[in-house]
Amino acid sequence: MYGCEEPPADQPILVDVVLEGANGTRRVLPYPDEALRRGGMEEGGSVDLTDGILRKV
Repeated sequence: MYGCEEPPADQPILVDVVLEGANGTRRVLPYPDEALRRGGMEEGGSVDLTDGILRKV
């Protein structure tokens, strides 16, 4: 996401989260890696997206 350079120190590290709806539609959402870790979210897990905030289901 940042190429070969690190992001500025005051910016969070973002990762691409792929969300898939019940109807099969997909959406890619850049999201702070630290927020995913704090929320216990891992690859392949189920989440809820409400008001721009991901929460583990």
